[in-house]
Amino acid sequence: MTNKDYLRDAFLRYTKISSQSVRHGEGLPTSEGQQQMVMHLKNELHDMGVTDADLHSNGILIAKIQGNTDAPAISFMSHVDTVDIGASPDVHAHIVEFTGDDFYLDKEQKIQFKVDDYPSIKAHKGDEIFVTDGSSVLGSDDKAGVAVMMGLARYLTTNNVKHGDVYLAFVPDEEIGLKGAKALDIRELPVKFSYTIDCSDGVGSFSYETFNAAEANITIKGVSIHPGRAYHILVNPVLVANDIIESFSDKDTPEYTKGYEGYYYFYSIEANPMEAKLNLNIRDFDLKKFEKRKEHVLDIIAKIQKKHPKAEITVDMYDVYANIANYLSQDKKPIELVEKSLANLGIEIQRAPLRGGTDGSVLSAKGLMTPNIFTGGYNVHSIFEYLPLAALEKSLDNTIEMVRILGEGELK
Repeated sequence: MTNKDYLRDAFLRYTKISSQSVRHGEGLPTSEGQQQMVMHLKNELHDMGVTDADLHSNGILIAKIQGNTDAPAISFMSHVDTVDIGASPDVHAHIVEFTGDDFYLDKEQKIQFKVDDYPSIKAHKGDEIFVTDGSSVLGSDDKAGVAVMMGLARYLTTNNVKHGDVYLAFVPDEEIGLKGAKALDIRELPVKFSYTIDCSDGVGSFSYETFNAAEANITIKGVSIHPGRAYHILVNPVLVANDIIESFSDKDTPEYTKGYEGYYYFYSIEANPMEAKLNLNIRDFDLKKFEKRKEHVLDIIAKIQKKHPKAEITVDMYDVYANIANYLSQDKKPIELVEKSLANLGIEIQRAPLRGGTDGSVLSAKGLMTPNIFTGGYNVHSIFEYLPLAALEKSLDNTIEMVRILGEGELK
């Protein structure tokens, strides 16, 4: 079986396991499907001959492929959960042969993928493309990374390749605050640097800059009474919440920012006559601007509280992760290894800030430098997510080449 055939089968196999994380779920992992996923992976690794695989009760799976030379050890990480965007947690993935024209994800439901809405797909005319039926995300974030890491394990256990120890870490609940990575003890990864294999648009994408991220959970308690008797008594928490949202610039949002620009993102609101809850993401690459953004949120809350003195407004604000670049050291080998691998494969490097965060943000803060390398997936966190099989294959090629370079001692 070729690497391409393996990846095709493996990715479809993994998407059939429903492993969506639960935002306010208890424990780790927050869903049974994630536990099923890591158990499935452990069994597959065992069948490959990788018996040194430790599955923790918190859903973290760490496998070691014993080296056959004294080359430096390396580790790779992916997450097994998929994101909850309010769509179905069950993924029905399939492959389409992309002709370059618009196509239906589900013809009966008239869910159409319009090429002009997502022009990046035009570069993949003639390719096999993984898509959903439009009822869910595809989950290439990050089951594409899982498939690549399992493909690496298969390759190393069936080919005579020089390599040092290779560690594979699979973690849960990345999508809800990088919880799995936060629970991981980096002493279980005795390496000098590591990599996440996670979604970033485009073949050759390589990122060691992520957002600094915080979350603000805002609770507004109003005063409820029959609206016919509300004069000078009613405090409507819905309107107070609206005042808070309206206090932020409508251009300082994800849909109006790009590159190194930060943003505010109100991603959830719940309200009734007595209480309203807002959930706000705060993002910026620059640490000073990031701190100012958090101060700006508190200033707005204070202003709205003054406007509505009878309302009770509370804010729970906390940092979620930090920019990987905050922890860059003088040792550039983690970057040079990827650059050399992509150059050897003739893949143009796409160096850009990652407008999000990865488990590598947490590991880097713990002292283990962990940049992110591409899987080839596009439109993550969307029902129009897609993954070209050829791009996924190049992700595996790159991972294999990185291990080979270290094994052959080609990185000075």
